[in-house]
Order: sequence, then structure tokens, then C-alpha cells
Amino acid sequence: MSDKIDDQFRQAMRRMAATVTVITARQGEANAGMTATAVTSLSMEPHSLLVCINKAAGFHKMISSTEFFCVNILRHGQHEISRAFGGKLIPEGRFAVGSWGHERCAPYLKDAQAAIFCRRANLFEHGTHSIIIGEAVEVLLGDPIAPLIYADGQYCTVV
Repeated sequence: MSDKIDDQFRQAMRRMAATVTVITARQGEANAGMTATAVTSLSMEPHSLLVCINKAAGFHKMISSTEFFCVNILRHGQHEISRAFGGKLIPEGRFAVGSWGHERCAPYLKDAQAAIFCRRANLFEHGTHSIIIGEAVEVLLGDPIAPLIYADGQYCTVV
């Protein structure tokens, strides 16, 4: 592809606001997670969502080989959790930021906007990413609704 379309596509994607999530998983005693905005609802029957993870991400190996994962939808004010799981902290130190529960199939953020526990139903590869379909097995909700939004390289609020 030309440099022009590369730049134009990148700029267009910066204009696509997205809710910030932290995807988490557990393998044995090891917990891992990463910040992601490429998450969307897919189906109500079965209850499922779609998560896109770069194959070069350290978290990719765990999410593609474990049965369960959790999508933690961050709320406004949880910028530091997003930054920690976005690479600001080494993987082993990320769960020290925020209040995490560990008694379910994957770690979950106790005060998340929502925590959606999923069973990995399918995985497809496309280009640099894997597309993971998760079927919801449990959902925890937090109020009020005030999601953390990311657009144009910065955190935003819903008006």
C-alpha cells in the first residue's frame, strides 16, 4: 500500500471513538491483560462479543490458548488502569493498579463499568491481528454508566 493510504487510514481510525477495555485471562496461576479498544458486541444469541488482538502483543499467546477471558469495560476516571495495561507497566505489575477479583475464571476489575466473562468460542486470523469471538458466561454490572472513551490519541468524556 502507498504511504498516503497508510496515513489516511491511520488518521481515519483516530477519529473513531471507542470505549476503553482491559482484556484479562488466567493460565494456571499466571494472570495477564492488556488495554484494548477493538472490542464490540456481536450477537445476542448466543450472547457474544468480538475482540481483536495484535498477534505481536505479548498477551496474544495467552488469550489464544486459554478457554476463558474477561472484558473489563473501564469507567471514566480509570485512565491509570488503561495506561498500566497499555504498556506503561511491565505485565507482572499491572494488577497492582486498581482493585481486582480473582475468584472467577479470569481476573476482573471490581469497579469496572462492566465485567463480561467469556468462553473463547472461535479465533480467526486476519493480517496483523486475531479476531476472537467470546461467548458470555457471566456479566457483572457497575453504575452509573460513565464509560472511558478514547479518540485521537487521548481520553474523552461522553457529553
